Formats: sequence, C-alpha cells, structure tokens
Amino acid sequence: MFDVLIVGAGMVGASLACALGAKNGVLDRNLRVGIIESNPNFGHGEFTADGRASAIAYGSSQIWQNIGVWAGMQRRGVTPMHRIKVSEGDLPYQVQLCREDAGKEALGYIVENSVTLAALWEFAKECPNIELLCPAQVVDLDYASDRSGVMRVKISSTIGEQYLETRLLVAADGGRSQVRQLANIEIDALNYEQTCIVTTIQSDRPHENFAHERFQPSGPFAVLPLGSDRACVVWTATKAETPQLLALDDTAFLQELAQRFGKPLMEQLGNIRVISHSRANYTPRWMHTKTYIQPRLALIGDAAHTTHPIAGQGMNLGIRDVNALAHVLKTAHQNHEDIGSLAVLKRYESKRKWDNLGVILLTDISNRLFSNHNWFFKTVRRLGLLILQISLFKRLLMHFMMGMHQI
Repeated sequence: MFDVLIVGAGMVGASLACALGAKNGVLDRNLRVGIIESNPNFGHGEFTADGRASAIAYGSSQIWQNIGVWAGMQRRGVTPMHRIKVSEGDLPYQVQLCREDAGKEALGYIVENSVTLAALWEFAKECPNIELLCPAQVVDLDYASDRSGVMRVKISSTIGEQYLETRLLVAADGGRSQVRQLANIEIDALNYEQTCIVTTIQSDRPHENFAHERFQPSGPFAVLPLGSDRACVVWTATKAETPQLLALDDTAFLQELAQRFGKPLMEQLGNIRVISHSRANYTPRWMHTKTYIQPRLALIGDAAHTTHPIAGQGMNLGIRDVNALAHVLKTAHQNHEDIGSLAVLKRYESKRKWDNLGVILLTDISNRLFSNHNWFFKTVRRLGLLILQISLFKRLLMHFMMGMHQI
C-alpha cells in the first residue's frame, strides 16, 4: 500500500517524490511514496545528454533548494543568467533585465535536463520511503469501490501485470498523459502553427551569462547560456518553413542560424558552430485541463497544463505545482487527514489553477502579439517595449519572470 503513487519520473514527477522524501525530514518517514517510470534508462542512471535544457526561474531554484536537490544540480553544472535582453528583431526596441536590479545573484538558471534528472534520481534513491518502479507503466485504474480510501492501479512491468494500491495517484506523465485519459478528464487545447527547433551551439567567445529573447515574425528566438561558451537555442519557426530548415545540411543550417542571431550578437560571440548531434523539434501546444483533481487523483505539470515556450515558463509552472501539492499533502498527513480526499486536493487546485491559467493566457497573448506582421500589433508591441524601460514596470516583469510571487 502506497500513500502517494506518482506516474512519471521526469523532472516534475521526480521533484514531487523528492519533496515527499524522507532523506532530510523525519516527519515524512511514514509517508510511503512510489514512482512508476516507463523509461528503463532512468533506472540505470542513464539520462541522455542531448543538450536540451530548461530555463529555471530564480523562484524555482529556491523551491529545489528547500527540497534539498539544488546542491546536486549545482555540483553537476548550472548556468546563472545575469542579464536577459528582450528585443524585436534588429530594431532598437529592447528591454534589458539585470540581476542587480532584482538584488539577486541571478535572474534564473539554465540547467540541462540530464543534469536535473541525475540530481533528482540520486536524491530519490537515498530516501528510504521512496520505491522506484522502473521500467513500468500504468495499464488501468480501478477506484476499488468495495474498499474505502484506496485506488487500485494496474501496471505492467518486467515481471508481468499486477495491481498496486494507493491513497493518492499523481499523474506527472506529460502533456499526452495516459493517466489523464484513463480518468476521462477533459481538456481545452490548441496546437500552434509553429515548430520549436532546439539545438546547441558553441561560440569562440564567452556569452558572459547573457540570455536573449528576440521576437521575429515566425515567433520567439531564444538563446540560453550554457557553461561558459555554449548556448541552447530555441528557434520558433512557422509550420511552412520547418521542413526546409530541418532538411538543410549543417553548413546551410548554420548560416540561417547566424542570420537569426543578428549582427550585434554575432559580434559578441564570434564564430559559432552547432554541436548538437540532432535537431530536436516539437509543436508547442496550449492545453489546460477542466479539473486538476478527482477523488484519489491529482494532475501536475504538463499532465495538467502546457504553454507556449515563450519566456520559458512551462517547467516553472510544474515546479510550482510540486511545491503546492507537497505542502498540502505533508500538512494533511501530519494532521491525520485523508490525503486522497477531495477536501484535501481542492486546496492544491485552488493554489495552482489560476496562476497556471493566467500564465498560459499571458504567454499565448504575447506569442500572438509578437508573431505577426500586422501594423497595429507592431505599434502595440513597440510601445510595450518602450513602457518596460520604466523602472517600475521592468521590476514587475522581473518579479513575474523570476517566479518570486510563488516562493
């Protein structure tokens, strides 16, 4: 019997397990946690170093620090963002955000996904109350109406099919969540007519911890610092131009990439070269579930919501879900409440639903505002960038992007 059974041990699911782990907290030792993960490589400690990275807001780093996993990520290598430049193409309309204005050591961090996963799994394995079930996947859900307070979960693993019992099942299995579908939870969703191409480059000169978000008609173009001379590039292209870009040979692709960087940034970095073995790509999607909860079930991260990658808020919303749900569950457990009851789970949903929905809508509006040639929208966005030069509005923008309102 598990108290909490988490499906999906990616960055969000593993973060929740660590937040409920008993490595540093004696009070949590009686809280039995299980993790179901389908990727067999994770169980062997193999996390593909494919260059993919996430922009981690300062507030999210503080959540991880409170859990106890941040030091493991720092040991493996995280890159602080000291400055962020937001601009529209090559035009002189830009806003520069600096860590000095925020009074923090960094505005946020760029962390390779392999680094995050390795640190989280290392921590989880050291928690005596966490059991890792890998490889395994959920086959069916049974609310076990004949037994009060329990959900039965049918899983398939290397030893065959079996049923597990839990007081609470948490779906952290991504935007195409199998658990969400089995629970028949409805969603609102929209696929953008864009493709995000992700690649890693290396430059002759150091980036000096400078991140760039350049808005172009096809969509945002982000350059995120890694190490001292590498950067993760997230290039938003239209559906029409994507096949051509992916079909280019390495030389032609690099030429197109350099054009998107723009002359000032190329002068700062010097020559660049692509060091990714492949060009990862995905279609950004707007998705929000009708509800985050059912009796004995909670959704977190991409299983509950996805957003356009503009401003890099997706992962941070998931980490804030983790923080809220872990706090609710630990408090309820210590007060001897039923952690799978709707009364308890509604506290989590009320903490997270409106923050998530607000960010999703704001990023959607921002993408539509900046990803077009319409003269009216051009005027509005340039006026917006000018307004953000004012100190008060710039500080409000930093407060939002750094996730300070949710610490």
